Amino acid sequence: MNHIKFTNILIACNWRFEESQVKINTATAQDTVKERLSKTPRSFLEFVEYFDLLANAEDNIWFISIKDYFKDNIGEGLSWNEFELQSLEYSDGQEKEDVIKFWNDHLPFMMSVKSDYAFVAIVLNGEHKGQIVTGNEPEYEDTVTLANSLGEFFEKYILVLKGELEEPALKLFI
Repeated sequence: MNHIKFTNILIACNWRFEESQVKINTATAQDTVKERLSKTPRSFLEFVEYFDLLANAEDNIWFISIKDYFKDNIGEGLSWNEFELQSLEYSDGQEKEDVIKFWNDHLPFMMSVKSDYAFVAIVLNGEHKGQIVTGNEPEYEDTVTLANSLGEFFEKYILVLKGELEEPALKLFI
């Protein structure tokens, strides 16, 4: 499933959507963002560049747009790397190094604060590159694999959203 069909189904399920009006120059990004985005497949970039807002009606589950990756969120809610920052704040020594390695290998693109804080991310490196995983508090870095690709994730998420598939790892995102 492509990102346009996926987005249209979400809209039909009462998700709020604002199409992106301005192309973002990714060359101006912070090095961390630029490096992580450069490791994603084209289909991922097309998706996050497609919208400025894609959130459920309650505004407690949302997808991260390309603009969000470039925005300084100081005092404006959660940043795209909020859970990474939280993990770093509460770790030290080897644990902190493990947290840094984990987040250098994952790029979150969906967040939920519906009950627990949770994210969905694309794996950027290694044998699992391109897979889609989810994690939630308190140990964000303990993830569960949801799909082998973004397209597979789109298909699975829609089936779960419509009640046609049971996927416990996605319950925080429905």
